[in-house]
Amino acid sequence: MDERLKQLEIHSLGDCTIREITEQWNTGFKEYFNDMTLSIETMNHRLGKLNIQPELSVAAYIEGVPAGFVMIGMAHAGGRRLAWNGGTGVNPAFRGLSLSKVLLQEAIRRTKAAGADSLSLETRTDNERAIRSYLGVGFRIRETLQIMSREGAFTSMPFMRSHSADYRTVPVTPDSTGSLAFYPDTGHSWTTEWFNAEGREASVVLDHRGVTVGYVIYRKSIRADGTIECVELTQCEADPQRSDRRDIVRHLLNEVFTPLSGPYLRRVHYLRESNDAAMDALREAGFQTVFAEHLMVLDFQSK
Repeated sequence: MDERLKQLEIHSLGDCTIREITEQWNTGFKEYFNDMTLSIETMNHRLGKLNIQPELSVAAYIEGVPAGFVMIGMAHAGGRRLAWNGGTGVNPAFRGLSLSKVLLQEAIRRTKAAGADSLSLETRTDNERAIRSYLGVGFRIRETLQIMSREGAFTSMPFMRSHSADYRTVPVTPDSTGSLAFYPDTGHSWTTEWFNAEGREASVVLDHRGVTVGYVIYRKSIRADGTIECVELTQCEADPQRSDRRDIVRHLLNEVFTPLSGPYLRRVHYLRESNDAAMDALREAGFQTVFAEHLMVLDFQSK
């Protein structure tokens, strides 16, 4: 064992001030792929918005220096208690000591003791060190999530359907999508689930008989002058039992990204790659992958 680990102290995040929590985050994400720096105000908002549980989350110190952390969120949904790793970071000065494994094992122990059915996280597909760490403590890759974008107006008609059908789109609240029979039990990031859809909009699509056959969750950002700055799609699903599911998805995409002539930014955030109906339509329409992340899950019920 490295001598420095003998000085390791692990605390609950609840024992830390918001300033100390922010310092842990910013130190733990130094030299990351992209800038993850947060202010105290932004961190405070994040903890509440994502339902981070301070007593399940851990922070480590070595000789008083912030060494690493694991943040855990928890929510009840669909009769299950779902937990989420909202960030794992290690101070660059202490990397290579297997500190992340120690902290993950402690966070997993606390989360399981709290009665969670599963614990999930997202990590970039090119972050091989993190993936190995998570696999080493029992996580398994469940899905790959795409982050995509497209700028500018469409110059040709996108999302063309194979058949003519009478679909009708109805606005709903995001939480109502969670009760749909075909809402996927797995495959979504915690941050894009219906129970974390604050500030987002949702719609369902009905067929000619009035049966709900699909839904979409998205966010629109509007400039001060009333024009659209960005539309970000997070979920776009059709009933998998429907033979026309590809047309249903294309109908929803057309509705979300209208007006098609608008030159605004169109983004896709954490859309599951196995949703081939949506992925095919988006790629045909010129959306490009910015990067991808693995959704990794540790199931406690099966253990």
